[in-house]
Amino acid sequence: MVQTKSHFFTPACLRSARRSWAGKLLFLLLLLHVPLAGEANKEGIGVVLSGGAARGFAHLGALQALEDYGIVPTRVSGASMGAILGAVYAAGVPVNRIYSFAREQHYLLMYRPSFNGALFRTTFIEKMLDHLIPNINTFESLQKRMYVCITNLNTAKYEIIGSGSLKDKIVASASIPFVFEPSIIDSFTYVDGGLTNNLPVEPLLDSCKYIIGISVNSIDRTLSQEEVKGVGGIYRALTMVVAANEEPRRHLCSFYIEIKQAEKFSLLDFGRIEELYAAGYQATVEYIEKHPDIMKLAHLKN
Repeated sequence: MVQTKSHFFTPACLRSARRSWAGKLLFLLLLLHVPLAGEANKEGIGVVLSGGAARGFAHLGALQALEDYGIVPTRVSGASMGAILGAVYAAGVPVNRIYSFAREQHYLLMYRPSFNGALFRTTFIEKMLDHLIPNINTFESLQKRMYVCITNLNTAKYEIIGSGSLKDKIVASASIPFVFEPSIIDSFTYVDGGLTNNLPVEPLLDSCKYIIGISVNSIDRTLSQEEVKGVGGIYRALTMVVAANEEPRRHLCSFYIEIKQAEKFSLLDFGRIEELYAAGYQATVEYIEKHPDIMKLAHLKN
C-alpha cells in the first residue's frame, strides 16, 4: 500500500471527499500521482533495432547520432541485422569501430554456396562475430543486456532469447530463408527473426523506462512495374511482411525513428554502407530536432 506523508489524506477524509464532485476530482488527481508498482521498477533506456539486411547498417548512424546527443541505451533488442549490430554494440564495441570494420569487409565472401536448404552458408556472419567480439560467447558476457529474436520454423512462432549461448542465436536471427541456411538449435530449425517479429520490443516493456524503436523498413514509396519484377518483387514482398509485423509494435515505443531513406537501398546493398550510415545519422538528428522531448533521455543514468 502506498502511504502519503500528508496528515490531510487519512482514509476517513478520502471516504468523505469521494461523496462530493469536488472530492471525487481530488481523489482522482491523487490516484494519478501514485506511481504503479511496475513503473517504479523500470529504469534506463532500451533500444530496438529492426532487421533489414544491408539496410540495417543505417542503425550505426542512428546509434552514433543518439550518443552524440548524450542518449546512450542501456538495453538492446534486435532481429536479423539488428541482432548482429545490436549484440556487438551491447558488447561495448564503439559505434565508430563497428562502422570502420563494416566498411573494410569484402561482402562477396558472404556468398559461399550451401547445399543445405539455402543459397549460401552463414560462415561469413560467424567469422565477423568472432572478429568483433572474440571472447564473448554468452549473453551474460555482454556489457549491456541484450535480447535476440529468432523464428522457430517447427512451431511457427518467434522466440526472444536473452540468456545462454549468444552467437548461434545471432546467426539464426540473421538466416534469411532460402538465402542463408537455417540454424539447428536443440533439435529445432530456426531462421530470420524478422519474419515474425522485426521490432522485438517485448522484452524491454517491463524493464525500461524509455524505449527507442529504430526501423529501416519504410515502404512508403510506390514502385514501378519494372521495380517489382523478378528479384525486386521478392525483396518488396519480404519488406512488406516485416513491415506489417512491425506496425503494432512501433506504438509500444516511447520514441520511434523510421529511417525512410533506407528504402532507396536493396536488402543486399552491402557496398553502400557509407550512404546507409549517413541516412541513419541524418534521420535520427532530424527526429531529435522535431521531437525535442527525447532530450530528457540525455545523460540518463542506469
